[in-house]
Amino acid sequence: MPRVSVVIPTHNAERYLAQTLESVCQQTFTDFEVVLVDDGSQDGTLREAQRFAVALDLHVISQANAGPGAARNTGIRAARGEYCAFLDADDLMLTERLAEQVAQLDEWPQLGLSHTDLMTFDDTGIIHRTRRAFSNPCGGQILDRLLVDNFITTSTVMAPTERLIEAGMFNARRRISEDFDLWLIMAERWPVGYIQHPLVQYRCRPGSSSADKLLTGMAALDVIESFWGNHTEYREHHRGLWRRSLAGHLSIVGTAALHRRHFADASRYLLRSLGYEPTNTATWKQLARMALLPLLRQDSRNAGRRP
Repeated sequence: MPRVSVVIPTHNAERYLAQTLESVCQQTFTDFEVVLVDDGSQDGTLREAQRFAVALDLHVISQANAGPGAARNTGIRAARGEYCAFLDADDLMLTERLAEQVAQLDEWPQLGLSHTDLMTFDDTGIIHRTRRAFSNPCGGQILDRLLVDNFITTSTVMAPTERLIEAGMFNARRRISEDFDLWLIMAERWPVGYIQHPLVQYRCRPGSSSADKLLTGMAALDVIESFWGNHTEYREHHRGLWRRSLAGHLSIVGTAALHRRHFADASRYLLRSLGYEPTNTATWKQLARMALLPLLRQDSRNAGRRP
């Protein structure tokens, strides 16, 4: 039986999958299988996967399209490994990723999951060399910090298979932020391990759902509102955290709506944010920016008419 099952959900991933699987082949830790769940692809994804049938202990499962959460759940159920390591079909592992996370989980069996720092990149090269450039990831008892900022990226996570099942796995009803839902459940039950250097490269792709900040922000807000709705006693004992959590996520959605020029939505979300945290200067700045945009556009038009 392998120690680790690398679970990879795929959907029309022909362009990137070979590079992803090649990064898995390069791992220094070798006691693993790959469970690739094809979620209704209509391109050459399966053909690309089969090219690695000799190089990897590869198990391919095909299903009708049901979303990434459902595909990962299929992979977890099929996994033979003690641990599941997640990897999206366009992301890359650095060579020590599996070795370091197995070592951490072996040393600290009380952990619910292990996650790592990451690099972001696109087709032109590295964008950020660490997630700390735009977030503040950490380990330990992280629930309160996670309620303010989801700093766990799914492709960096390894977790005991039994604990993923015990926590209920991914919320298959969600197509976005299904991972955030699960990390909150696991952070509530167990401490979390964190490896403070990048062991994964996360690919930024224009047009992907994760690149749509308004869509992802609204999905995360729904997760947060559901959490607090289901944890009324926790809310009563942590009212400052409750306000800060909701204010932050509402501000993110409002800012994303403003960038899309959805002014009515932006105003509504930003004002709701201030209702929870009236002194948040970042939210006030976004409201001021929205108020100034008509004046800036008028100045621009006037400048264009000058001889």
